[in-house]
Amino acid sequence: MESKLTQKGWMAVVVWFGLLAGTAFTSNSVVTVFGQIIQALFQNLTNGISDLFQNYGVLFATLLGIVLIFLLVSAWLGLVSFTFEVSALVFGSEEEEDLDLAAYPGQVARYLGFSWGLFYILFLILPMVM
Repeated sequence: MESKLTQKGWMAVVVWFGLLAGTAFTSNSVVTVFGQIIQALFQNLTNGISDLFQNYGVLFATLLGIVLIFLLVSAWLGLVSFTFEVSALVFGSEEEEDLDLAAYPGQVARYLGFSWGLFYILFLILPMVM
């Protein structure tokens, strides 16, 4: 049985598996310690949410945590879009359209890189905030 995939198709599948593994690892790493980050942030909120606007360090760390969640969700959404493109290439679509496979891997990798950078920055500033 001869494969219908070209070299471009195989490369797209391999890149998809790599991005899936990278996104899953990043999400797992962030989720395992995100509870500790949230606990450390809310220890400083003794009087409620109004303490956020009195302690600017805790507010900054909270905003970084929200941006980190946004970056991870954006990486997963980009991976889902790339999955649809790769599945159209692998399984063949009825309509021959020009698939833009080059945009999605860069987008997902960029979001993953920013999320790792923000993750380490959050770890660096968290002891200073406490």
